[in-house]
Amino acid sequence: MNKKILLIIGIILVVGIIVAAVIYFARSPEAPVLMDNYEPKTNIICIDAGHGGSDPGAVNGDRQEKIDTLALALRVASYIEKAGYTPLLTRSDDTYLSLGDRCAIANDADAAYFVSLHRNSAEGGKGTEVWISSQKTAPERHLAQEILKALDEVGVQANRGVKAGTQGSSDGDYAVNRNTKMPSCIIELGFIGNDEDNRLLDKHIDDYAKAIADAIVKLMEK
Repeated sequence: MNKKILLIIGIILVVGIIVAAVIYFARSPEAPVLMDNYEPKTNIICIDAGHGGSDPGAVNGDRQEKIDTLALALRVASYIEKAGYTPLLTRSDDTYLSLGDRCAIANDADAAYFVSLHRNSAEGGKGTEVWISSQKTAPERHLAQEILKALDEVGVQANRGVKAGTQGSSDGDYAVNRNTKMPSCIIELGFIGNDEDNRLLDKHIDDYAKAIADAIVKLMEK
């Protein structure tokens, strides 16, 4: 094999390594692997009300996901504050925020946990599920499990479990789970197209908020 061919092979290998590195760091710029013995740096808990402003999220008639999530987030924050911790809302009114903005708010504050509130938009389903990153680290699993257990005790139509990755890929991640530095999760609190899920949210919204806050505080106090 002559020197020219060896040089070409060498260049291809180097370019391949550089491309792989760029893809890796572009995919997960802010997401360190969280150790099992995770200890929060602050007493700040970030609560993210999904969607907002020009982004209504899922819609069912006059019902909009952005309104449900904000109503729940404000109540969760209140219970967190009553427990002696500092709530940090990504939005406290009907404002649009990018996914990057939401992550930056939590990261800049060194929040202990990040919890994003949503309603499921899929058709024909029922119940509540919690999403974590594809890394499935112990702190994320504990956060999601405690929250889902607390919500289940209040009463949900169906417990759909803790899920990792995204709907489309177990290896992919939703942006807020991928780009936050602290343990994070996304709560899909019922299907907005399901009448019973909506009825339960309207009836138990304060109980759900307290359950979520209590579950996070429980982890803070371990």
